[in-house]
Amino acid sequence: MQGCVLVRYGEIALKSDQTRKWWNKILLDNMKECLDKNNIPYSSIEVLLGRFIVYTDSSLEASNALKNVFGIKSLSPALKMEANYEAIKEKALELSKNRGKKFRVSARRITKEFSMTSNDVNETLGAYIKDQLDLEVSLLKYDFEIGIEFLEGYAYLFTERIEAFGGLPLGVQGEAICLVSSGIDSPVAAWLMMKRGCKVDLLHFKITEEGYKKYLKIKERLQKFSYGHEIKDYIIDGVPYLANTKKKLSENKKEKWVCIFCKRRFLQEAERICQEKGYLAIITGENLGQVASQTLKNLSLLDSTVKLPVLRPLLAYDKQEIVDIARIINTYEISKEKEPKCPFTPLYPMTAGSMEELETIERMLWD
Repeated sequence: MQGCVLVRYGEIALKSDQTRKWWNKILLDNMKECLDKNNIPYSSIEVLLGRFIVYTDSSLEASNALKNVFGIKSLSPALKMEANYEAIKEKALELSKNRGKKFRVSARRITKEFSMTSNDVNETLGAYIKDQLDLEVSLLKYDFEIGIEFLEGYAYLFTERIEAFGGLPLGVQGEAICLVSSGIDSPVAAWLMMKRGCKVDLLHFKITEEGYKKYLKIKERLQKFSYGHEIKDYIIDGVPYLANTKKKLSENKKEKWVCIFCKRRFLQEAERICQEKGYLAIITGENLGQVASQTLKNLSLLDSTVKLPVLRPLLAYDKQEIVDIARIINTYEISKEKEPKCPFTPLYPMTAGSMEELETIERMLWD
C-alpha cells in the first residue's frame, strides 16, 4: 500500500495524441516545480490514461499545493493497493469509521482488468460498510464518499475530491504582457489568461507609491499560480507624462480626454515592450461599460492605438463575478487597501470619443 495523489486533468484529454503528449509534458514540469517550490517531497510522478499519480507521503499537502497548477481539474489524496476485493473491503471499512452517518461508494474502472463492474463494487461494498458500521447509503446527500479508481491492475482508494481550477497548462499558449494596476480587475484578467495557458508578465504604470506597493503584493499573489514561469514586470513612472498631458489638455479645454490619453500611452508602452521582448499580445482588465472610459466607442479608440491583439478576458463579466474571482485568488483585499485617488482623473471623463476628435486633439497638443 502506497500513499499518492490522483491528479485528473480536463481539456487536455480532448486534444490529439501529439498535442496531448506535449501538453502533458508541460503540465508534468509545472507540477514538479510546484512541489519543489513548496518543499513537498515525492518519489516519482507517473502518467497513466488521463491521470497523473504523484507518489508522496504528504498527499494532502501535495494536493492543496497542486490545485493551483493550471490544467488540473481535480485531485484526491489516495492509497494505491493491489486490486484485491477482500483487501479493498477492509481498507474501505477502516476509512469509513467516524466520518459521518450517510455515505456513498463511487467506483470507476478506468481500465477493465478488475472482474467486477463499477456498479457491482458500488452495491456490494456499500452494503458491506452499511451493515458493518450501521450507516445509511445516500447517493446525493452524503457525509463522506469512498472513491475507488481501478487502473492497470491497481486500486486507488480516496475519501476526498479536491476541485482545482482546470484550464490549460501554463506555457502552452505563448507569452503575453498584462497591464496591471493596483485595482481589482486587472489582476483577475492576468489570472484568467494564465488559466488559458499563457505565460503572463506585468506592466505597471506607477502613479502613487501606495499603489505601487499594492501592485508588488498583487504580483506576489499571482506568482503562486504561475508554476512554470517566473513573472517578470516592467515599471513605468506615469506621473511626468500624465502631468504634462493633463496640463496641455486643460489649457485647451479638453481635460475630459485625460483617461483616454493615459490608456493610449499605457498601450503604446506595452506594444514597445512586446516588440522588444517578443510578447504575442497585450492583456487588459477592461470591462464593457463598467466605467466611463470603457464604453464600446472608447475601447474602439484604444484598439486603434496598437497593432498587436488586445485581449480583454473580463469584457463580459459583471462586477460581482470579477470580485468573486479576486477573492478566490486572494488579490481582492490587497486591491481594497486605501491609496490616494489618481490626481489626474478628470471630473467628467470622456465616454464617447470619436477618432476624428482624438486626431485633432493630438495634432493640437503635439505639433
